Amino acid sequence: MDNKGKKIRELIFFLLYLSGFVFLCSRLVMHQPAYIFWETMLCPPDEMDRYLIPRFIFEHGRLPFGWEPEVGISGYGGSYAYLPGLSYILMAGAIKLVSYFSQLESSYILAARSVNLLMGVASACFVWALGKRLFKDRPAGKLLPVMFMYLPQMLFIFSYVNLDACGIMSIVIMSYFLLAMGQDGVNWRNCVGFSIGAVCCILSYYNCYAFLPGSALYFIYLFIEKKDGKYRLKFKEMMIYGGLILLICFAGASWWFIRSAAVNNGDFLGLASLKAQQLKDRARVGLVIEPSPMEKGQSFFEFLATPGLFFWLFISFVADYGATILHTTKPYYMIYGFVFAAGIAALVISFIMSRARKETADKRSIAYSLMLLCGVILNFGLWMFYAYAMDFQRQGRYVLPSALAFFIWICSGYDRIQLPEKLKKYEKFRTPVIIAVMALLLILCLYFIFMKAMPAYDDFSLLG
Repeated sequence: MDNKGKKIRELIFFLLYLSGFVFLCSRLVMHQPAYIFWETMLCPPDEMDRYLIPRFIFEHGRLPFGWEPEVGISGYGGSYAYLPGLSYILMAGAIKLVSYFSQLESSYILAARSVNLLMGVASACFVWALGKRLFKDRPAGKLLPVMFMYLPQMLFIFSYVNLDACGIMSIVIMSYFLLAMGQDGVNWRNCVGFSIGAVCCILSYYNCYAFLPGSALYFIYLFIEKKDGKYRLKFKEMMIYGGLILLICFAGASWWFIRSAAVNNGDFLGLASLKAQQLKDRARVGLVIEPSPMEKGQSFFEFLATPGLFFWLFISFVADYGATILHTTKPYYMIYGFVFAAGIAALVISFIMSRARKETADKRSIAYSLMLLCGVILNFGLWMFYAYAMDFQRQGRYVLPSALAFFIWICSGYDRIQLPEKLKKYEKFRTPVIIAVMALLLILCLYFIFMKAMPAYDDFSLLG
């Protein structure tokens, strides 16, 4: 096929991929319930408590401080208004726009949800571009965006009011521009793009901060060069581009923390103020929260040995809708586990075989992988600390920021799988295997949404 035909085929696949995501995600946006039905608990987790914030901004034309009764978390105490929330501001703008045409509360909720849907579209575009940079025109370049965007839980994250969507989008954007820096060199365009992703990350979910330290180290690494047998740091150039990134991040995100410190007696993160408000609210209504594993006197290793801890973490990483109540059969998750494990195993085997042949590894690719690994370790570490010391949660959305790195490694395994000499003839099946994996992932996604989620929403849909 000539170059023009290849570009047309590429465009068609991209449009199908993007429109498919929009179609599926919009179905969830429109049909999943927003209000709590205690007999089903099908509403997304904490959505209504989060929705109160963009609703408040729309009504009052300002950010809430957190102690206002209108934004309080029902029963549990405190308010999400104490924490950064760029998404809430954008959602308030969407509600304002919709209010010119409809005053129905359901229309406002749909408007707020649609902001995260658009963030999903942005993520889909960047992860597509990331796949092309990583794998060029090889099939794994298509597998990565399909695996990432059509993971049922990823579709779910982009379909309701939360901060996770903004955080995941920010990680995709930062990862893309860091890869571009490594491939094309550090330039103004890549630095500005990365900075926009970093601002979104800083003003989203604290667990997404896990990917900032590794990003900073990788950025510094890009300015290390070997000259005359010695390594040196291009300090002046690094400071120019690094200064630009810091300037954009400060201008785009510092206002929140300055405001938080001013209204919360120096508590710029808002965590201490949130905790104090929670204790105050719970004392008023007499609510007693189950203590964390650490407060119960469990050791950290006893916590890790909690029955079902990692099983349910994986279930809710793959597909667990509603208030972690809508999941499916074990074989369904076992198929995902097999697909993931096969990719990781192939990557490890190919790495071992390349080392045995003493092949020269691309240092920047290794550095990029180490940057991703750093983020994954910190992300899982933050979840473990939170679940052990603060609030026992085994929800996969807390580690979903690691999905991009995880899936890059899996797709790299399918792309690089190497067979022993006697089995070399079977490597011609690499492309059909990757296409089959893509088809399988799409089928699994469609099954969960149309055979599990949509039927469950029939009697409780936001649209009635």
